[in-house]
Amino acid sequence: MTMDIDIDWGAFVVVFGVALAATAVVVGSFALGIRLMANGRLDPAWTPDDSARPAAAGGPAGQGAARTAAAAPPRPLIVTLGSGLCFAIGVFAVLTGLWLAIPQFH
Repeated sequence: MTMDIDIDWGAFVVVFGVALAATAVVVGSFALGIRLMANGRLDPAWTPDDSARPAAAGGPAGQGAARTAAAAPPRPLIVTLGSGLCFAIGVFAVLTGLWLAIPQFH
């Protein structure tokens, strides 16, 4: 007894392409959200002065990270909202995947 298996290669390529595109969107969105949260200044010319650096980096001893954080300008609201939107895309993707994978949710 022989069993023939026919594979619809067109459908396989479509599923692969959609999965690859969705992965790129989620990973890219998460990376952009991290980038915006890490360094969301709008003025690219801003640099911390030497007195704000911790002692290990060449600044005055005993001043530490508190002075470094105080020396940084505040992150603009639009950058914070943009990073939140990027993270929300990832959360939506995870929740959608859970909804699709768990039959009790249907």
